[in-house]
Amino acid sequence: MRKLLSGILALTINFVTAQIFITELADPDNGASARFVELFNIGTSDVDLGSGWALQRWTNGNADPQGPVALTGTISAGGFYVISPNGTAFESMYGVEADQDIGTGGAADSNGDDNIALVDPDGNIADMYGRPGEDGSGTDHEFEDGRAERNSYISVGNATFDPSEWAIDNDGGGGDGPQDA
Repeated sequence: MRKLLSGILALTINFVTAQIFITELADPDNGASARFVELFNIGTSDVDLGSGWALQRWTNGNADPQGPVALTGTISAGGFYVISPNGTAFESMYGVEADQDIGTGGAADSNGDDNIALVDPDGNIADMYGRPGEDGSGTDHEFEDGRAERNSYISVGNATFDPSEWAIDNDGGGGDGPQDA
């Protein structure tokens, strides 16, 4: 009986993990201080991000990531959660508060050529944007002075970046070009 319950619990945890994913990354052309990462919980249960969820960034073409940045708070069922490197600038630009301010130089402060992962409580990559070790400049994952928005038909994270899951705008002529906040 104990093994059966452990198995059910493990399946439940994996199901919850797959329900949170990155929906947008932004490096606005008109405000580097208003960059952000947006998450979405497509599940039917709230998730405590403080249970071990984190964002991690590989800067430029570095093969090794920066240390993970712990997330806090709760992402509600069917809700979004926005992480900003500068909460004051974010609120000034968009007129709403970010859910979490994690400071500059980290996972939510990408200039559009970095690689970013959502890491689950077990340390696994639940969702990946970009290719670690590859500088995003001039690639299919550059969002410099623009944004990367998940296509609306995507409903789960992907531990391996797939550019077909994203609509990407950048100052190099990708998508609709540079984007203002």
